[in-house]
Amino acid sequence: MALPDYNRTFLAKVMSKEPIFHNAERYGVAIKKLHEISVPLGVEKYWRVVGVHHLTGSENMGNHHVFCDILDENGRRINGSRLVLTQGNTSPVFAVVDKPANEAGTNFPMWSSTRATVAVDDALPSERVTGLRSDHADEEVGNTWGHHSFYIVFQRTLIPTEDENETEEQENESGGEANELPLSLEETVALVGQPLIIPLNPAAGFYKIAKQQNLGERLTKEYDLEYESRKFRAQIFEKGIVYAEVGDWGNIKIIPRTN
Repeated sequence: MALPDYNRTFLAKVMSKEPIFHNAERYGVAIKKLHEISVPLGVEKYWRVVGVHHLTGSENMGNHHVFCDILDENGRRINGSRLVLTQGNTSPVFAVVDKPANEAGTNFPMWSSTRATVAVDDALPSERVTGLRSDHADEEVGNTWGHHSFYIVFQRTLIPTEDENETEEQENESGGEANELPLSLEETVALVGQPLIIPLNPAAGFYKIAKQQNLGERLTKEYDLEYESRKFRAQIFEKGIVYAEVGDWGNIKIIPRTN
């Protein structure tokens, strides 16, 4: 799944007034919310954090970056908008949203010593995501020490009135609406596991070849890479890695492997 595909989940939670998608708390990542930042008098809008996602190993593929997107009120990307990354007393670093639609809008590289904060660089006040770093423990292929990444999305949003803000704070403190039924164990298990699902397309060439060659179960989704300025796509199965140059789908190759 391309990182911008997460935006549908992020915005759905915002629309339903649920707590935002944020699966990076255990990595020390936090959000400095609207009530914690300075808002000039007369300002009606701000940049709200609507999603924070720690990339899985198959999504990250050994990177160490903060990937970001900036959306307007309708959920559309704002190309040309700018973000700023700050780290201690070092000079701030800026990045412009200018990537293709199937990629995160922009990114900042992180290093193992980074303890970084990201915000929108704009006249409007912006919430901030703090505690970003890459020196987390080994987890899986693609996510090892010094190689962890995050996807963060901001949306331009109306500043709530005092009554709306008070209601939201009360709901957050109480864990939601008073009449909202808690999720069952089965619903909770399914919800937590949903982002981990490896998409299955039985008609995909890689999947067909793997089945024909008895390569076993899929271990990753399809992923892209570059080698000597050529673009390739690959997928790892139990007994082999299936790959091909992008566009040359009639020439799929297999690298044998053992667990």
